[in-house]
Amino acid sequence: MAQTIDITPETEAAATQQGALPLRETVLLGTITTPKGPKAILRNGFGGVDTVAVGARINGGEVTAIRDGEMFLSRNGRGLKLTIPGS
Repeated sequence: MAQTIDITPETEAAATQQGALPLRETVLLGTITTPKGPKAILRNGFGGVDTVAVGARINGGEVTAIRDGEMFLSRNGRGLKLTIPGS
């Protein structure tokens, strides 16, 4: 069963502009709330799309928090915040 999510006009515009998203980097495409907690939708540097939850390991770091339009990673003792492009 497919999930339906709302995409902000800013995200839709960024996704359709050539060169708007870095191709070789992980990009936060969106966040969703599920019965099991928040999840982040990411486009990885290889062009695939992944959905991750708090505690997931990506790019050598761990997802520490997911909020509306934001995802936080801890990597090598440093914090990193990803936001949806154009937001």
